[in-house]
Amino acid sequence: MDLSEEKELVKQAQRSPDAFAALYDHYYPRIFGYILRRTATIEVAQDITSETFLKALAKLWQFRWRSVSFSSWLYRIASNEINQYYRRAEYR
Repeated sequence: MDLSEEKELVKQAQRSPDAFAALYDHYYPRIFGYILRRTATIEVAQDITSETFLKALAKLWQFRWRSVSFSSWLYRIASNEINQYYRRAEYR
């Protein structure tokens, strides 16, 4: 997916949440792989990946094209979710 195609998909998804499915399908394997490498547990990685995309969908209207691409934005959300997982008392 090139940058112009990504921008168009994000614009469509901001207008209609149904269009978010294409972004989800494209980025899910990458985000899941990133989270799995950081957590080393499939079930935990699946949960965190779900939370990442749920938060991305909920806050998609706030996303603006600046110096950060959409994929970088998703990785930042994923990193925050991973950090939050490790901070929780249930992990200890």
